[in-house]
Amino acid sequence: MKFSVFLPLILFLIFSSKSTAQNNDFEAGLFNIGIGSVLGGVGAIINKEPEQKLGKTLLKGLGQGALGGYLVFESKRLVREFAKSGNYDYVWPSKIVNSAGTSIIENAAANRDFWARWHLNIGFNRIEVNTKENFKLSYRIMPFDLAATAYQSINASPDWKMSMRVGTFVFHTDVINDDARYSGVAFGNSIKLLKGISGNTALAHEIIHTYQYEQLSGFNSFLFDFEKKYKNKIAQKIPIVEIYNKIFYTDYNLILNSIIGSIANPNEDTSGFIEAEARYFGSSETINDIRYN
Repeated sequence: MKFSVFLPLILFLIFSSKSTAQNNDFEAGLFNIGIGSVLGGVGAIINKEPEQKLGKTLLKGLGQGALGGYLVFESKRLVREFAKSGNYDYVWPSKIVNSAGTSIIENAAANRDFWARWHLNIGFNRIEVNTKENFKLSYRIMPFDLAATAYQSINASPDWKMSMRVGTFVFHTDVINDDARYSGVAFGNSIKLLKGISGNTALAHEIIHTYQYEQLSGFNSFLFDFEKKYKNKIAQKIPIVEIYNKIFYTDYNLILNSIIGSIANPNEDTSGFIEAEARYFGSSETINDIRYN
């Protein structure tokens, strides 16, 4: 059964989530390349056409996924430059590089050529370019991230200036989760920060968390074969399903990211790989109100 190939991915992500730190860029790069490669390879096998050879398909998926993972790694390094300097000029380039990397991983996992589709997520908004259909441009909403953004907005005020600068929704609040330990929190592609200097210094850290969510979007391609076979049949019988498919892009990766987060950090403290990576790339004391203003 094709879905039996989920096992190595699950084991890899669980093992990785228990890691505690990245000590240098070499380790960080290997890990991000590894995630992309595993997502690409497993997805390519799931979406393999009957006439395609298993070995060739697997190697193509692994290689393309690794390339995407490397770009994701470089995008996080750009966030680190932002954390060090407080210069927002690093943020949008990092977001574009990250989008290119996750697009390549998605294509690998869907068993497509690495250039077939490109996407850019701005908050819960997904803009996609299909280069194999005369550069067809499409827009869809990611429903789980939309719900996450709505949740983040509770008892918080939007910061439109910062949101424009970082390319995702940012909110400010007086307290986060009724816990004084929190200066910021990311949920999907949305970020909530404490008001003042402590919240601003947490921004780069939380951007890394949004990239971790984005990084797993190749997982959505695992269901591409299932949707192609069954979802279209359901849509023929239930018209509202077809309408849903045109409006929404289901971001199952938010669910996967939440599960991994619960495994990696069940106590919701600073332990586990996810928090360690965010500290490695996103922690700095140099971002301040002067630079922000």
